Amino acid sequence: MAAFFKGNKVAYALSMLALACVLVFSAFSNEVQAASKFKDVSENYWAYPAIKELTDEQIILGYTDGSFKPHAAVTRAQSAMFIVRALDIPTTGYANPGFSDVSSKTSGYAEIAALVDMGILSKAKKFNPYEPATRGQMAKMLALAFDLKGTSNKTKSFKDVSVNNTFYPFINALVANGVTQGTAVDRFGTYDNVTRVQMAVFIKKILDLNEAPPANGLPAVPTVSAANEKIMDEIVVLINKERAKVGAPALKVHEGVEDIALIKSKDMVDNNYFAHESPTLGLYSDLLKKAGISYRAAGENLVAGYTTAESAVNAWMNSPGHKENLLNPGYTHTGVGTYTGGAYRMYHTQIFITQ
Repeated sequence: MAAFFKGNKVAYALSMLALACVLVFSAFSNEVQAASKFKDVSENYWAYPAIKELTDEQIILGYTDGSFKPHAAVTRAQSAMFIVRALDIPTTGYANPGFSDVSSKTSGYAEIAALVDMGILSKAKKFNPYEPATRGQMAKMLALAFDLKGTSNKTKSFKDVSVNNTFYPFINALVANGVTQGTAVDRFGTYDNVTRVQMAVFIKKILDLNEAPPANGLPAVPTVSAANEKIMDEIVVLINKERAKVGAPALKVHEGVEDIALIKSKDMVDNNYFAHESPTLGLYSDLLKKAGISYRAAGENLVAGYTTAESAVNAWMNSPGHKENLLNPGYTHTGVGTYTGGAYRMYHTQIFITQ
């Protein structure tokens, strides 16, 4: 079943675009590299800005083979190393943390000792430094290390973490601060391994929380779930393939535009609507203006109910208004925001701009 809604026409320097939306039910190394040089992380990758920032600042490092391995599991020792680097904590002068499986020769020893001394890591017989860290363990470490507080009703919807679970208050704090939203509507992925790209995004989101909030009235940018990260990445790849077929230049991902797209998708879930104009935020053009993003032309595509990148892009390509946006050779940048929840399970927003 599909329903079509005609959007408002917006005139800019390039052209007037008819906006429409479709509703369808539907081993860690010592080598440091800039994200742009990673063979498995392109500039169009949804988490490229976070990976670039954290590798540039040497919080997370790359592999000697020139890869970042975004979906590789993060070990418990690596988690400690990332957090200590992000907080810029000195790593000298701490007592032996007392774990039987952690010695001065263990990679991450100094960082583990620092976090134990600070009370972020609990003392125990073993630390299991080389075991993958779970998302629950990650939540606890991040919440304690960055002193995150707050509660969210969304946390109660996660079936894999009850209110009596040890990790519940820490997961609750991360969700309340917009650091993460879980791997599905009713699942946090508490005992799933946390990946390198997830850690990069989580840490960047937390670091951004410490910056002065913009005086523009914009909501917090939601964190992308692990389940949605691939979809956002694939949507950009698939659209650029379609553009290549007609000789249109590839779109580059604009971090700020992506943030606006995520805010829009989450807003549709939170306020139970599906339309270009939000009852609380206005049009996407209003959001771009508030964010201080300059452009000469802009457009927006929406789709709900599709749970794969391919099906969402196909729906857009089968709609004249969406297709015009997707293939418009004048657009230079884009941002995709996929958010899970609401009446139609999954909402996708894609915003295009010309700079």
